[in-house]
Amino acid sequence: MAMHTDKGVIFHVLGDGPEAVLCHPSLGLGRFLFHRLQPRWSARYAVVSWDPRGVGDNRLLAPSLEAMVADTEDIAAVLDRPVHLVGVSLGSFVMARVAAQTAGRIQTVALVSTSVGFSDGAAMVAERARRIESQGMVEYARAYSQEVLTEFARPEVRENLAEELADMDPKTYLETMAFTYAVDNGPVFAQVQQPTLVVVGTLDQITPPAEAEIAARVLPNSWLAVVPRAGHLIPLDQPLRLDETLQEFWQA
Repeated sequence: MAMHTDKGVIFHVLGDGPEAVLCHPSLGLGRFLFHRLQPRWSARYAVVSWDPRGVGDNRLLAPSLEAMVADTEDIAAVLDRPVHLVGVSLGSFVMARVAAQTAGRIQTVALVSTSVGFSDGAAMVAERARRIESQGMVEYARAYSQEVLTEFARPEVRENLAEELADMDPKTYLETMAFTYAVDNGPVFAQVQQPTLVVVGTLDQITPPAEAEIAARVLPNSWLAVVPRAGHLIPLDQPLRLDETLQEFWQA
């Protein structure tokens, strides 16, 4: 079922459980990131996913970290039920901020492929900009899908990832990357009081296990889960392992 907030953000709800799972994807990607997980969760929860500002359904809305946090809070208010937050990469930055400033209805937080911040973020953005200028967005997206996914991802998932990313405006993509890679999550993580699961793939090259360990130490009430044979986009590399990990966390 498609719905929208007062600000015009379109979101989708699958299932109608007494609690909701809110899913925020990573940089440049939309709700496609959770397509293998939503059906599994919807038997027990109302599973909510959306394309962030600048992507897909919401491509015409200007992205900023503050706006993404406000959008998530608006969606949670519309649902009016206890929620579990799941964020991947950029989405984990958003969800940590939602949890830190919204008490009450937030039951748990899952931060997947997260980091307290990037010391060389500006250089990483500059390199990505050079690649996109040289290759074009379509070729860059194809190369990125080969680099970020492991050999364990299905071929059609790799193709879908490239198509999804190639559809994003390159200027918007780089602007979103710029504020994502400049952020300092340490003070925010320290304020998250809800039970928090930090999830990392053993093969993650962008936010490797050592980064996840640092994040877990900063978060006051956290556990660390390491997913074998998964890279940065665990929902695409190892959706079944991630499903087991999160369902066990929620039901505990």
